[in-house]
Amino acid sequence: MSSNPPGLRLYTPASPLLLESGEALAAPTIGFHTWGKLNARRDNVIWVCHALTASSDVASWWSSLFGPGKVIDPQRYFIVCANALGSCYGSIGPSSVRADGRRWGADFPEVTIGDLVSHQQLLFEHLGLRGIELVLGGSMGGFQALEWARREPNRVRRLALVASSWRQPADAVALAELQSAIVRLDPLFNDGRYEHDQGPQQGLALARQLGHHSYRSDREFDRRFGRQRREDGRLQVLSYLDHQGQKLVKRFDANSYLRLNGAMNGFDLAARLSPARALAAINTPTLVVSISSDRLYPPREQAQLARLLPQAELLSIDSTRGHDGFLADAAAFEADLRRFLQGGGGAIPLRPGNVAPARAPRPVALIGATGRVGGALLPLLAAQGERYQLVAVANRGGLLVDPAGLSPGSAAARLSGDDASLRPLSQAGRLLPTGTAIIDATAAAQVAGSYPEWLDQGHALVAANKLAFAGPQWPRLQRHQRQLGISAVVGAGLPILSSVRRLRNAGDRLLGLQASLSGTLNFVLDQLHLGVDFSAAVEQAVALGLAEPDPAADLQGEDVARKLLVILRAADIEIDRERISLAPLVDPALPGQAVREWLNAAERHWRPRIDQALAEGRRWVYRAQFDGSTAQVGPVAVALDHPLAQTRAAANLALLETEFHRPQPLLVAGNGAGPKVTAAALLADLAELPAAVPAPAESVIALRRIA
Repeated sequence: MSSNPPGLRLYTPASPLLLESGEALAAPTIGFHTWGKLNARRDNVIWVCHALTASSDVASWWSSLFGPGKVIDPQRYFIVCANALGSCYGSIGPSSVRADGRRWGADFPEVTIGDLVSHQQLLFEHLGLRGIELVLGGSMGGFQALEWARREPNRVRRLALVASSWRQPADAVALAELQSAIVRLDPLFNDGRYEHDQGPQQGLALARQLGHHSYRSDREFDRRFGRQRREDGRLQVLSYLDHQGQKLVKRFDANSYLRLNGAMNGFDLAARLSPARALAAINTPTLVVSISSDRLYPPREQAQLARLLPQAELLSIDSTRGHDGFLADAAAFEADLRRFLQGGGGAIPLRPGNVAPARAPRPVALIGATGRVGGALLPLLAAQGERYQLVAVANRGGLLVDPAGLSPGSAAARLSGDDASLRPLSQAGRLLPTGTAIIDATAAAQVAGSYPEWLDQGHALVAANKLAFAGPQWPRLQRHQRQLGISAVVGAGLPILSSVRRLRNAGDRLLGLQASLSGTLNFVLDQLHLGVDFSAAVEQAVALGLAEPDPAADLQGEDVARKLLVILRAADIEIDRERISLAPLVDPALPGQAVREWLNAAERHWRPRIDQALAEGRRWVYRAQFDGSTAQVGPVAVALDHPLAQTRAAANLALLETEFHRPQPLLVAGNGAGPKVTAAALLADLAELPAAVPAPAESVIALRRIA
């Protein structure tokens, strides 16, 4: 039976591990090894995922790759390998002892590859890591590595998949299930309820023999053994398989073998999508290593994997040692893997066996890539595959540009570090390829001030930043309306602005408007009606990403006034911001007043008003209103049957009264705040941009001015 390898470390998370089956696994101990030291950014990490029956001691089984000067270099990188969930080398599994002193045995739950990675993510957080330079895995380890990249596109910078695939192929499924059946048929298996040292040794040994036969090639068996016999007459090839079976019996648990075989057989990254669409979502630079004689994951499998991954390089290794070549012949690909790891940023060039995009992807630059909205948008961009190419990212620290392409999974992490290639944001327009779609996921005035210049330079613009569209730049921006995507500016992409534009284009005219346009203020008022005190409601809004860390601007209503102004401008109604009267939800803080004191004063102001409204059958909302001649924003108590009273949490709602919709106002409602919905709106606007940048229009749409 197995014994823990030297140098093993153990970590037991305090919280249970929630499995994909819905079962919660208490005290999910992780056995792991680390080597090397972390850098200041805590991201010089190589994370190794092991194969079916290996342990976390990488140095003992991948010595061709491990050591000073090699790819897994403990003098240069911080190396981590966690023993797989369900295994028997330190991590919780069937042979682990429960709190009541009994072993899990057959009661240990079925696990998935996703569960294995969820388990490892707990270790990532425990170690305080911020990024992973390379996730490397062979065979079952490759499954885990792919799952890491799918889940953590902003943390995993590079990926290496050796003798693996995006799913367990049918032939491998059949072989693994036959092995599991052989174990279960052993009389000593007893439905998995065997004594720790009296398990189904014969069944496990036979299963391993069948498995090991698939790990090697017919050429190797013929070369090494042919028809040679031992002195007792037994064929040498059978004696070799006997030896492999007995080796596993001495070091591995039968229930662990079944659980991990089951996890492999259940793995299919494209279970809900086509392989092309599923793998297009993994935009991490990837090295795919193929072993020429691999019977489990044959070369055609790796060739297809490399074709479908957006940034993949295929490396073929000629070996007679079959699937086990990923271990036995690792020295043959060590130099290429080291070159891949140390090759720097940017897209990997297409190699023979890869397929170039049918048409050039649209270049995209993301401003605010390390913010909440930008962080939510990056994986959405990655999921678009070859449709877009990220060529630049920026935050307050500067601009990172690579016309050859950046990985959405690693670009933001590079901004967070001290990358020497960062440029001032003011240089963005002239450094980007002509026709780049610039996405602004910030609320920064400095960024909004660059919009006219970027548009004049031939770029397109998608924005959630309302400052430019509610400011004096609007007439200049109008010249480029076809190259603007601004639905995220109001209602986080709810079809408010698009409805106004469509009605205008149909010859309709906006006569009046009532709207609830602030997810922050709606959420706070909703919580007040539920009895939550003001400060707690605001703190929760900040925690949920509905309000800025400093919520003062949200609470004073200026954001709503700007949104109302943008809507009116979209309807060809020009009204100066000064003509929109504003009543804040909370008065500005007094000089020197502490935040807590300010919020407590707001509670004292609002609690009696909320109570009185509830007693009268009314509800407070923060309303934006236009009646055809005047505009105002502020809190108002409305009857419970009023449409605005139906908004809950962060919902937005707009009632549009137009010439064509006068008897029954047009109603638009839905979730109107939060990083994810805003990111989705930005992506939708990006998709609707015209492919080419037209010349600026000479005329400007005439606006109805309200005196």
